[in-house]
Amino acid sequence: MDHLNGYVYHMVHFKNLKNIFLRRVILSKEMVKKEAIGYQSIAYEEVQNLRDRIFVWDFSKQRYRRLHSYVPFYFTGRTPMLHVQYRQGMQQEIVIFEVSRSILKDQGVLFTDGNASNQQLSKSGGEKVGIRPATISDGLCHREYRPGGRPLGKNASCSNFYADVIFLEHLNWGLINDQHTIEDIKERTRIKHAEVLVPDLLPLGRILGISVNTQDMVQAVNAAITECGLAGRIPSTIYKPALFF
Repeated sequence: MDHLNGYVYHMVHFKNLKNIFLRRVILSKEMVKKEAIGYQSIAYEEVQNLRDRIFVWDFSKQRYRRLHSYVPFYFTGRTPMLHVQYRQGMQQEIVIFEVSRSILKDQGVLFTDGNASNQQLSKSGGEKVGIRPATISDGLCHREYRPGGRPLGKNASCSNFYADVIFLEHLNWGLINDQHTIEDIKERTRIKHAEVLVPDLLPLGRILGISVNTQDMVQAVNAAITECGLAGRIPSTIYKPALFF
């Protein structure tokens, strides 16, 4: 199977759209902070704190960069993270951007076989981890924990990072695509959140689809597209309930 066929998905809250549309890019959390842009977060702070302690080796610049310097996408729209928004009655406010999986061939784009925050870091400790994604020449994902040289968290599983599309075969596609499931809820949640990580920003020209879960939101997002001068330059928003719960 060619796993490069299809899309990857990025979720945003409707309140963040104008900032995205006016800048013509989706920014990483690090760049949002640098530009002091206000935004409506849909993420768990506990998970964001873990991600803040994860650093990823940049092969082109030969240095580590923060995980927060990447724009995260998922291989499926129907993630457990979206289900949380559904349970909280907020799903109708979520907008999903769709991008071709061919972006995985772009320089610097990485992917994982599960939620990138799952690195066996303790929730309350201060240890950090530096990750070197697997490459064709090595084939292994390497980690270095500081201080102490070892993880302090109790979670059993770690998500690996990959720097070449050849490793797409390592992902659990049956679970990601809801073709089967497993009893371990935490492990299922980790795997369903396999990520594509785009360094720094994604130009809106790469967007192939914009999907929402209500007809009212279709009108609201399309109005924002027109107001920001993007009508005809990016796809119109569509009602696509298959991506939602």
